[in-house]
Amino acid sequence: MLLLRPYAAVTRVFLRCTGNQTPCSDTDLSNCASALQVLRNAHITKPEYVGSFLSLGMGLVAFHRLISGISAGGICRFTLSLVRPYYYAGTLQDSDMMELVCLIFLDTAQSLFRAMIPVIQYHVRDSYMVDRHAGLCGPLLPLLYRVCVLAAAIRTGSDNIPPASSFDNVTEEIRTWVPSISTAVLDRFSEEEMVLLLTQANVHRTAALLILHRLRYPFGERDEEAEALSEAIVAEMTHCLVVAGQYPPNITLVFLVAGAEVHSDTGRQNILSLIQKISGSHFYPFITNLRMFLARVWAGRDQGTTRYLFRLFEEDPELSIPL
Repeated sequence: MLLLRPYAAVTRVFLRCTGNQTPCSDTDLSNCASALQVLRNAHITKPEYVGSFLSLGMGLVAFHRLISGISAGGICRFTLSLVRPYYYAGTLQDSDMMELVCLIFLDTAQSLFRAMIPVIQYHVRDSYMVDRHAGLCGPLLPLLYRVCVLAAAIRTGSDNIPPASSFDNVTEEIRTWVPSISTAVLDRFSEEEMVLLLTQANVHRTAALLILHRLRYPFGERDEEAEALSEAIVAEMTHCLVVAGQYPPNITLVFLVAGAEVHSDTGRQNILSLIQKISGSHFYPFITNLRMFLARVWAGRDQGTTRYLFRLFEEDPELSIPL
């Protein structure tokens, strides 16, 4: 009963969106608002209840993504904060991990975007795990968490600004990281599916390197290195689209950081063309936000007024892109 009404609302909204109808009814809004209130007031008293609230949080994030351009990061982070004690205590069931890894992955992407620290520091239990949302990126999440810690320290102007060696160490670890692939995975997945999994892992690794580079060097400094990373991302995404016919999930942040480094009109039009090929681009509101942010970054760079990417995002703290 906890999940019935919000799940039904998500299903109806998705069907309306894909059919180009008005996405949401008052009943759907009311049901999800009630479910959100339940989530906000929840106190989980037993580990066996965690899975239900993870599913509720996931359902509400999905609903929000379908109807709103405002960030669902608050829902994601609150859900993770509810289950965090049980995760660190090691009392979660294996069945809980599917929703948990997805929410951690989404929160980490949002945290990279906002230069803040994720709610949960993910601990890798199975380096060969293939998650339906994060793919092969599970073992990359601890490294992305460390990027977020560095970014948050710089954004807040902390007295303990990390030394250059911290950037060097994380950069080298990310540069040398490769996804772990078992023989069972190679046997189970098709060539197209493997391209999707590897592309998702590779572009997130490259995007992390680009974010690290831009934390150290503002726009206008060492641009050649940033442009090379951007071009690598665009080439990988283009290849994936040709071979697999689609992109892997949850890659809008990657498009943002890669697109911010493109200077020519032709290159920018190519980025916008690639964005239009994101699954659901004609109805997900955050795609419009992505195009808007890129236009803002490009205008700022052309005028020489934009220095740091994450400072630009602070002007609209509620707008959603990577979730």
